[in-house]
Amino acid sequence: MLFDLGNTLVYSRPEETFKRILDEHGIVESIDDVKQALIRGNKEFDIDKHVGLSAHEFYTKWNLVQLKHLGVKGSGARRLAEEIDTLWWKFAKFFVYPDVKETLQRLKQMGLKLGIITGGYVEDIEKILPNVGLEKFFDVCVGVNTTGKRKPHQKAFTYALGQLGVKPQEAVFVGDNYEADYLGAKKAGMIPVLIKRKGPSNQRLFTEVCLQPASDVRTIRRLDEIFEVLEKLNS
Repeated sequence: MLFDLGNTLVYSRPEETFKRILDEHGIVESIDDVKQALIRGNKEFDIDKHVGLSAHEFYTKWNLVQLKHLGVKGSGARRLAEEIDTLWWKFAKFFVYPDVKETLQRLKQMGLKLGIITGGYVEDIEKILPNVGLEKFFDVCVGVNTTGKRKPHQKAFTYALGQLGVKPQEAVFVGDNYEADYLGAKKAGMIPVLIKRKGPSNQRLFTEVCLQPASDVRTIRRLDEIFEVLEKLNS
């Protein structure tokens, strides 16, 4: 059983983190202005062009784009962009969805191997999981810099399966993005499940134009509904 991370197991509010760091540097912006800057910056930022960079350089360049949309330019922008990356984990707050820990515990008790495949960096996973108390559950964690490819590229999925020693048809993948998670896992030969949560969620750190799910997509609203899916698969 493998999972996406953001908006599937955990969520955050990156605009709030960004604003806190700006406040620390005496740059006062409203939360709405920061949020809109992130939305515009995310549309401009070419993720695939930068995934080969180190995590620090990747996020420094990402921060530079956001700062540009806040009107912060010039010689000091690069230094501030680097500082934002350095301070990010001091100010960032991540939240685990209330149904996650119990679900993961039950899955482990069933003897299933668990893993994460995320579009973030391995360094992100290593910070987030201990922050929300999920570090003990997973047998493999795959970030974009693990393989140099991000979902829906097949390499991200096949690498995780290889590490677990599991055949694709024996693996279920749960994620919130139809194209990257559902179709990516399906093309890899896995059993895909789309989670469409209600309630708290984060503005995606990297906003993307997503395909609309087809009518026959296997969908759950809460993570603990995965047991109903497993029961049907085994019947």
